Amino acid sequence: MIISNTLIYPQGAGLPTVTMNAEVNGSGTSHPGINLPLLIDKFTADASTGSQKVEEVSVTSQKHELSAKFQKIEDIVPSSKTVLDITSNSQKDIDISLNNKNKDIFADPQKIEVLLCDRESQTELIGSKFKEIVEQEGKKEKTKLEANEDSKFKDKLTEEEEENLKKYNRRIPEERSTLQKDKIEEHFDKLPWVFGALGRVLNLGITYGPQFAPLNIPLNRRLQTFAVLFWMSTFLFMGAGSLFFLLYLFFYTKYWWVTLCYLTWFIGDRTICNRGGRRLEWLRGCFLWKHYRDFFPIHLIKTAELDPSKNYIMGYHPHGILSAGAFCHFATEGTNFSKRFPGFTPYLLTLEAQIILPFYREFFMATGAVSATRESMDYLLGQEGSGRALCLVVGGAKESLDCHPGTVVLHLNKRKGFCKMALRHGASLVPMFSFGENEIYDQITNPEGSLLRRFQNSLQKVIGLAPCMFIGRGVFQYSFGIVPFRKPIYTVVGSPIDVPLVKNPTKEQIVGLHETYVKAVVDLYNKYKTKYSEFPECEIKIV
Repeated sequence: MIISNTLIYPQGAGLPTVTMNAEVNGSGTSHPGINLPLLIDKFTADASTGSQKVEEVSVTSQKHELSAKFQKIEDIVPSSKTVLDITSNSQKDIDISLNNKNKDIFADPQKIEVLLCDRESQTELIGSKFKEIVEQEGKKEKTKLEANEDSKFKDKLTEEEEENLKKYNRRIPEERSTLQKDKIEEHFDKLPWVFGALGRVLNLGITYGPQFAPLNIPLNRRLQTFAVLFWMSTFLFMGAGSLFFLLYLFFYTKYWWVTLCYLTWFIGDRTICNRGGRRLEWLRGCFLWKHYRDFFPIHLIKTAELDPSKNYIMGYHPHGILSAGAFCHFATEGTNFSKRFPGFTPYLLTLEAQIILPFYREFFMATGAVSATRESMDYLLGQEGSGRALCLVVGGAKESLDCHPGTVVLHLNKRKGFCKMALRHGASLVPMFSFGENEIYDQITNPEGSLLRRFQNSLQKVIGLAPCMFIGRGVFQYSFGIVPFRKPIYTVVGSPIDVPLVKNPTKEQIVGLHETYVKAVVDLYNKYKTKYSEFPECEIKIV
């Protein structure tokens, strides 16, 4: 059978029109492949009875045309590994598809024309896919560049925030040696607490010595250190030292009568701490407390007005090691509390155990401190008149054992007595939070359940005071001592919570007021932590 047909190439292909006359036998034998010129040649060579031959086609021109097409594709293809893989897979798919189409090419020579058109359409499809891939890669690169720009912008904002926070003394200037934790502390902080303490005292394990205070420190800074040392010495040594001194006079000297006279005085005066104390305004306003304030320094931030026609119970949080901020605000006029809140008489409520030691009790009560007992609060809030501001460190001594730098743990869940007292006398509650109180001392790690913590809890139940094991700095060196670190303390006074007068409050009323107060404390902390806290990322924990 003689078949005559004309091959028409796609427009713009650059190949001449080819007329073919071929004889196809009935066997329908096909030769797979994608090189059409070679297929045509083979078809002509293998024909046994054909009288017509396919006109000669220039193989060279067809190869040139195909190479030109693939050269265009190569210009589109990216050099990335992913695109090359896609190219290889796409080429394999096209070859398989064309081989399947060429199986019966000799059965119907008209398919030669269709095959050529399919070849070009598949080539155009590959080119469009490559263009899409290139565009996608370009978009990804653009997205990465934008993300990098955004991250740089965010880093810039973070640096600006750091600069703004430095004005609140959140970061210790490195150039001020008296305010920094030096390399010696960093070295000993890696050691267990006991070994670190011994190393600080004896200068063990390092080649450089302890960092001593320079000789050219200004006089006002020396007065600040002296004021804080005096405060610490009265707390740690005045009471115990006076007790041992009286015992020595009684047993070992002829001045035994001095001890007897003081004992007689103490028996008659022991309840004065529950009846308003015995304050001395000249001692409260002593110039020494101004230097005490400036050592840290300590700030009093007023956020709301208080009505002097009412009485207030002002909750101080957290306890810290020694409640340095509460002492400065309410036991002295270091921050001018009476001027900041005119018409008020401040009282600092503390453990009764601190007001039984000889001589120290007289000093402490002279500053305006009274006992934190029910009798004391009933006396102060039940008296005629108003304008009394009672500062109560709600967490108590137990909370001081959880006071570590960078943590905020408040013992409030079981502290509801002050809410009952507020309801009984109609005294408004004022939450206060002192940022930096936990940072002025380092304390040995004592998690709940540890041997040290069990010992501390047992001793605290016996003596009433929490035996905190803390480390500060020294007077003439900055490695070890009882003097606190120079860290700023910001005491924020929140808005008052009005409390109705209920002589016999119910449990539901007490619990409701307690929940309101706890929420106010948490909100106060969250509102001002980014501005005043050295660790604003720290979350408050109520236990």
